[in-house]
Amino acid sequence: MANTIGAKLQNNIISQSALEQFASILAPLNAFSTSFNDEASQRGNAVTILNLANTSSAGDFAVADGYTSQDTAYGQTQISLDAHKFVTWHITDKQRSESSAVELERFGYQKGADLAKAVFQDICSNITATAFTSKKAVNAGDFDSDEVADMRGIALGNNLPIEGCSLVMNNGHFTNLLKDSAVASALNYGSNDAIRGGSVPSLFGIPSVYETNSVPTNSEKLQGFLAHPCGLAVAMRYLEPSNTQEYISARRVSDPKSGLVMGYREFYDAKMGVQTAVLECVYGTAVGRPEGIVRLTSV
Repeated sequence: MANTIGAKLQNNIISQSALEQFASILAPLNAFSTSFNDEASQRGNAVTILNLANTSSAGDFAVADGYTSQDTAYGQTQISLDAHKFVTWHITDKQRSESSAVELERFGYQKGADLAKAVFQDICSNITATAFTSKKAVNAGDFDSDEVADMRGIALGNNLPIEGCSLVMNNGHFTNLLKDSAVASALNYGSNDAIRGGSVPSLFGIPSVYETNSVPTNSEKLQGFLAHPCGLAVAMRYLEPSNTQEYISARRVSDPKSGLVMGYREFYDAKMGVQTAVLECVYGTAVGRPEGIVRLTSV
């Protein structure tokens, strides 16, 4: 007797595998200031992120005055949840009965990837020459650790603390970086991650290095960026339907580690025997300090 997978379990397999890929592709968003959680909200609502606008310089201690209070200004970044991306799919009763768990997982991975790529590219569309003037221009074939050091130098010149920065780049530049003997050599690098795992956990004090295929060129040959969280702010919330009676299911799908959240909805056409499902993401962005991001472009 053949095993069958119930409709509810099928949808759970798809949504959870989609979340896994969604969170993986959007990991580079850690380069920015973020406010991710699964609180219900509506498109157009505003999210406020507090940020440190300025602080006073260190002073000399005087016995007569003691620890005098210094001036510190706190700013607020308002992020409007004005972006809404979604992907859909449908499955017939016959297709449902013939689907295996492995096929459903693969399908979920693809749908989660499709949604994440669209969201990431839209967020990175804010990284332009107008918003962030600092840049390093080099083609992928010429990119190595020397160029990373140059970008680090630009960031330090912008008074950005390197220990809080992240380096994000497209596959071409990242691949050539892996070929650099200074990175690939376990003896010099102190880790064999580049050889065994194809990853660069940190470089020149930059704690996070990400590879992606999703950085948009923005018609400016953008290939990546070195970012401090002060450069860009991103917020994400769950879009709760105003009326759930028309849906078989309407729920949040969230990653407890990162706080990233998607909405999941499904409805059924009884006449056609077709069930349709939706994965969606509601989010917003706000540009921060212009010196907060060093762009990496091709020549």
